[in-house]
Amino acid sequence: MMTMSRARILFFNLALLPAICASPFLGALAQSPTFQLGTEKTHVIPPALQAGETFNAANLPQQNINGWYRIPHWFAGLTERTKVYSDMGGSIKDIRRRERGRQVDAKGHVWEARREPIRYDIEEKNMIVHTVLTEELPLKVARDQVVMRYFALMICENIKTHRIIKSFQTQQIHVFTPNPDGSINASIEQAIYFNAAGVFQNTLPVRASYVEQKLADFEPTDRDDKFDYKGSFVRFLQSTGQANLIPPDASSSLPQASATP
Repeated sequence: MMTMSRARILFFNLALLPAICASPFLGALAQSPTFQLGTEKTHVIPPALQAGETFNAANLPQQNINGWYRIPHWFAGLTERTKVYSDMGGSIKDIRRRERGRQVDAKGHVWEARREPIRYDIEEKNMIVHTVLTEELPLKVARDQVVMRYFALMICENIKTHRIIKSFQTQQIHVFTPNPDGSINASIEQAIYFNAAGVFQNTLPVRASYVEQKLADFEPTDRDDKFDYKGSFVRFLQSTGQANLIPPDASSSLPQASATP
């Protein structure tokens, strides 16, 4: 059985992780979300990523674009988190940067690509915690609140031997709200943990929070070394019956139907 102190350590180390692809803006949300986590997304972690094996990034799942969803302008851009605060008191240093938003539609709405999995590395004293965000789902998107559900694979690697110490899975719900100065408040409302076999282990006994400071405003990205975002976005809008949202500059590059003879 996990002790309270051990649960708090796990929380601070792992609760920082950062379908509904065309989630529209909804009305104001209630103060406390009623979403519940479940076990439908857990699975057995591949043997090459389990305890005792030598960590090799090549064994991680490959990243793909699995859809798109709208986000408010305040949620887009480059942000940085430096600490996480527990509702029980205290905080811990934990630095993580996150960039959100890739394209803008014909009406000026910002859209984020579901680039899954997303990977973060958290360095501890004797190990590196590889956080592999296998899926992120927008449960609610409103003008002044975003609720995200995260599914993540956690792999703890010994810095010296590169052996995997432990690997497990977590599901979490984070609630984001904007601040007047452009920063973003985030509350971790729920978190549950599963072992490498996908078997439930424990639920986080306390809630926590963090603040993301805005480092750079949102700028559209058409392409990088991995993806053609503009092409993917246009195909997504076409396939979901939203061709009216295709930006004019993208529409001009689409193949035109041949004239009837």
